[in-house]
Amino acid sequence: MLTAKSLYKAIAKSMLGRYAVYAVNLLSMMVLARLFTPETFGTVAAVMVFFLFFQLMAEAGLGPAIINLDSLSPGDRDGLFGFTLTVGLVLAAVFAALAPVFLLFYQLFRVDEVVPYIALSLFFFAASIVPNALLLREQAFFRIANAGLSAELVSTAVSIALAKLIDPLHALATKGAVSAATLFLISWYFSGKTEFGRPLPGKKFSAIKPLLGFSGYQFGFNFINYFSRNLDNILIGKYMGAGMLGIYDKSYQLMKYPLMLLTFAMTPAIQPVIRKHAGDHEKIAALHNDFSFKLSLLGALAGLSMFLLADWIVLIALGDQWLEVIPVIRILSIAVPVQVVLSTSGSFFQAMNRADLLFLSGSLSAVFMVSAIVIGVLQRDVELLCWFLVVAFHINFVQSYYYMYRKVFKSPLCGYMARMLPAGVVVAGMIGYSVVFSTY
Repeated sequence: MLTAKSLYKAIAKSMLGRYAVYAVNLLSMMVLARLFTPETFGTVAAVMVFFLFFQLMAEAGLGPAIINLDSLSPGDRDGLFGFTLTVGLVLAAVFAALAPVFLLFYQLFRVDEVVPYIALSLFFFAASIVPNALLLREQAFFRIANAGLSAELVSTAVSIALAKLIDPLHALATKGAVSAATLFLISWYFSGKTEFGRPLPGKKFSAIKPLLGFSGYQFGFNFINYFSRNLDNILIGKYMGAGMLGIYDKSYQLMKYPLMLLTFAMTPAIQPVIRKHAGDHEKIAALHNDFSFKLSLLGALAGLSMFLLADWIVLIALGDQWLEVIPVIRILSIAVPVQVVLSTSGSFFQAMNRADLLFLSGSLSAVFMVSAIVIGVLQRDVELLCWFLVVAFHINFVQSYYYMYRKVFKSPLCGYMARMLPAGVVVAGMIGYSVVFSTY
């Protein structure tokens, strides 16, 4: 039986497991930010943008599709695993071959030297898709957290050790490859205790055919979402340089920590719990109302805290060589409340088997996000770019929940929006303060 208690229990397990990973991730960022310069981070970040694109090509919506399965034969399981290994190998080779293209596009010194490390990360990411989906389906959040924690600790330790032995750029680029390899090995081992069992390389690639209907829309959403969320890094890296990209990337990374703590830690639990009750729209809508209202209050508190404490957050997390991050993170914090809630919407669309609406909403989101990014980059002003992004996030919140309530839950949107008013008051206060403060 689906109850608020069952959902919150699953969410609590997911959050407890992930918080340990996030804590180590934050400590890692604090240490590495003091070892490597913004230019070094920016050079790696420039290539990571394209890694994320190849990442979604490898995943292709397969993970969520596996989570929704009620049965899976050993032959099909191994066929899916063999398929992802093959795709990962091919995409890694293509990515490595594109090193001269990345250098030509960015015109950033030594950016091509980062590519081999990222290509290796891509292969291990693809290899992890099936084992990780099997663990998520079982709600094995502690095992997933152990894998993530180990990957972060090992990769950070390797980067720190290599920083004293080899070129800093190579030392930092190594982190992603070591992390992906460690994550795969541990996830694959843990998947042996799932209902479907540990996958082995198989040749039955046709096993993917029954999943194409769901995964196709999911892939379409991921594809569009990639450009709406990463075009800023691409254009900043090309037109403003590695140093400014490093500043912006770190600002965005800090802004994402409240999302990681309040949303990313929760979303893995939502789809596995809700999917079994997808036919009861009324009950899920009521549960969603309660859940998102509480989440909006937490998001408002997190955004306001980041807004008021931006100076201390940057100094403590990054050090005094990153002071240019302060005004950027203060603007981005205004979007935290709405992003905290919006980031859970995808899991509800997936659980209700409405990947088609997720794709449609994502397409509209991309239009607004890309427009904001292009206008901001044309102005050559990162702070103005962030203001445009804040506006785009709020527009996307409204259109996304319009589709969820009108098309999925079959209920009016106005009642839901009224519950968001307390968080809206906090957002309005931050905007008002920013306008008054910038005037003087």
